[in-house]
Amino acid sequence: MDIDRNQALDFLARLGSHPVVSFYERTVLSEIELILGELGVDYYYDGFGNIIATLVGQYDEGCPPIAFVAHTDHPGFEAVSVLENGSLEAIVHGGVPQCSLTERIPVQIIQSDGARVRAETRGRIESSTERTILIEPISDEPLNILCPVVFDLTDFDTDHDFIYMRALDDLAGCGSILAMLSTLKNNPQCGIVQGVFTRAEEVGLVGARLIAESGILSRDTLVVSLESSRVLPGAEQGRGPVIRTGDAAFTFSAEAETILVKAKEELQKQDPEFLVQRQLMSGGTCEASAFLLYGYLATGIAFPLGNYHNGTEDGQIGAEFIHKSDYFSGIQLMVESVVHAKYRNQTQFRTRLQVIDNRHRTRLQDG
Repeated sequence: MDIDRNQALDFLARLGSHPVVSFYERTVLSEIELILGELGVDYYYDGFGNIIATLVGQYDEGCPPIAFVAHTDHPGFEAVSVLENGSLEAIVHGGVPQCSLTERIPVQIIQSDGARVRAETRGRIESSTERTILIEPISDEPLNILCPVVFDLTDFDTDHDFIYMRALDDLAGCGSILAMLSTLKNNPQCGIVQGVFTRAEEVGLVGARLIAESGILSRDTLVVSLESSRVLPGAEQGRGPVIRTGDAAFTFSAEAETILVKAKEELQKQDPEFLVQRQLMSGGTCEASAFLLYGYLATGIAFPLGNYHNGTEDGQIGAEFIHKSDYFSGIQLMVESVVHAKYRNQTQFRTRLQVIDNRHRTRLQDG
């Protein structure tokens, strides 16, 4: 099933125009809400500000409910007070690169009206009981506090091969879910499909844990976590999306993974050169683990990510980047996993294992 690549990139550009930090996801969630409205996909907010979108297709017999999950936040800072000299005290949210805690790193202070005030980091406040840093605004204009502070990097940019953004982790996951819903809305060969857009992942999978705890998603739902995850050997850029067998904490569910394996097989029947990788992504923990803890069957897809959490190979700050082909192929994998979900137990590998050659059976019986 063809996807609209221009639309998929446009979704990313729209999401990237909203700087986000844990607990400050309101503007990007509003953009997701706007896109879902344009697509005609039903959605609602739970009690914690997460969005759950639901698409009911034409063919739900034999198809389990499938929920694709991605988070809307990114590591950064929260300005919490103004000091006498005009500097800001800011709490660190998530795994920011070490250099941002010690060096003069350019940042943007995001005001309530969307204005971006340029500033620089000035190192850690060692006396604080929390991870806090000093931030020095470049201008003397009055500032609102209790606001997000993000790295001064591109919202969205592309070249021939790559997509560059401040926060591909995990707006690429969000954009891919929206592109999948758009494709299935026009070709509803699916059962119940949900897009789940969560908050505060970078500070402990908080939004996903609250959803899993609440039981909002039916307990027979297969959960697929979408992530942009650190490049590793066997998870390389330009070699396709990664079927994620686990993360730094858990091995994921083989039962849930079968929908992705079946999708891969179907896509490679259509195009033998269609690229998909399969790997344990041990560079971090993702939201599949939160759902596994609450008894869901969960698996994951990862887009191999350069400059993970904005940390460059030389210890500086840079935009995150993923390969365009990995992003587009990941969306195709998601769509096909839904379309062929009812046939998930009919993968080539399972079929081979379930049929035992009678010659071998007899030979073992005969000693």
